[in-house]
Amino acid sequence: MKRIILVAAILSPATVASAEPLIIDNGRLFITARINGVETEALLDSGAEASLFDPKLATAAKFGTGEKVMMKGSGGEQEVLVVPDVKIEALGQTIASTEVIVMDMTDLSTRLIKRPTQAIVGREVFDAAPIRIDLAKSDVRALGKDEEPQGVKLPLTEQGGIETVPVTLGSRQAQAVVDFGNGTGVMIGKELAAEMGLKPVGKMKGGGIGGEIQRNVVVLPELTLAGHTFRDVQASVDETSSRAELNVGTPILKHFVVTADFKGRVAWFEPVEGAGN
Repeated sequence: MKRIILVAAILSPATVASAEPLIIDNGRLFITARINGVETEALLDSGAEASLFDPKLATAAKFGTGEKVMMKGSGGEQEVLVVPDVKIEALGQTIASTEVIVMDMTDLSTRLIKRPTQAIVGREVFDAAPIRIDLAKSDVRALGKDEEPQGVKLPLTEQGGIETVPVTLGSRQAQAVVDFGNGTGVMIGKELAAEMGLKPVGKMKGGGIGGEIQRNVVVLPELTLAGHTFRDVQASVDETSSRAELNVGTPILKHFVVTADFKGRVAWFEPVEGAGN
């Protein structure tokens, strides 16, 4: 059976969190989280529609019974379990009861993440409170209710359960996923690459859930985000039916202090010194 996985979370009152250290490894962000009270290191992934956990952690955290479904990932489809009523605590936020994904994360850990990982915390935390991520200073925290984010304010638009912001490619406007779980760079949908007449200049390995695939690589002459332009940006081509035209990862996002407020439908981008090129 196939179905679109939509996450409904019950949020308990959030407390203001002080800045927490980020572990940045292979371009990806890792935080400390508690899953049903069990402490674990977790990949922080704003581009994940739902949080994912390895069966070993699910057993330790005493997850309930799940339902088998086919989940579509960037590398294809994979059978997973959808498990309800899981408690997630991270960045000072408590998601008291939410639906999560359980799947064997051995391949993702060794091939893509390149770090032993049993937990990926997704958009539930970003739905709970505005999250401020400063990659340059390796810290992350939830903003308090009275704090004002800094930087260029951009609207968030949901596409297929993930959040996008407006960008421009030269004169072409597009929507890009703000993906802190993407440590590789930029990915462009095959339709947009064809529309812009972008020709492959090479290939690279890719693919997350569903396994490894080879992707064509093209060069974007200009990519402008929050008023800052990046030139000659390499991008891998997503040959699947992508939900967004672009996916922007940490090699671009590290040039900003980003505050993402999923609930408020906005994100702020405060440039750090040397943003753009």
